[in-house]
Amino acid sequence: MPAAPIVPDDLRTKLLRIRALVLDVDGVLTDGSLTFDEEGRELKSFDVKDGLGLVLLRDLGYRIGIISSRASKVVAQRCRDLKIPDECILQGELDKAAAFDRLVGRWGFESYEAVAVGDDLPDLGMMRRAGIGACPSDAVSIVKDAAALHLTKPGGGGAVRELCDLILEIRRGARADKPQEVRPAQPSSDGSVVQFPGSRG
Repeated sequence: MPAAPIVPDDLRTKLLRIRALVLDVDGVLTDGSLTFDEEGRELKSFDVKDGLGLVLLRDLGYRIGIISSRASKVVAQRCRDLKIPDECILQGELDKAAAFDRLVGRWGFESYEAVAVGDDLPDLGMMRRAGIGACPSDAVSIVKDAAALHLTKPGGGGAVRELCDLILEIRRGARADKPQEVRPAQPSSDGSVVQFPGSRG
């Protein structure tokens, strides 16, 4: 089993400021494979544990954004399953840095308040814009060189959940040590405020 990522103190501080996750799809939420059925319809596999991690953060008020250079009905359906609003799903985006700026601006956040996760060359722009650029273990070398946070799990195989759990762990630790320094729970999509679940990360 791979070891958990090593997170220096300065990166932990940045992770505490995070209010949003911006994710590539192919190679991050999936393993990057493109599969088609006999009628040419695209098929994708997603990790349910990744999905639960995103739900846990979403219910704490974190924003989840999707930026993909390809357009896929399967991705749209998966995002609906996770209750990610349509306006946070940007597909067919060739300039991911510009798409990242639009998303963050739409949320009213600063770029340092978002972590961007990518695995290949088209993702570099948004990763460099974000407060933290992260990558799965099977990202290409140039992306690994650019990323501040190297996850130990591969794309489509738990990398996103690992990031979610790391954010939850750091948040939980900060609440225990200095509760006044941790951002209060944000309203969820239905307007209610969801408290942090102390027993589960």
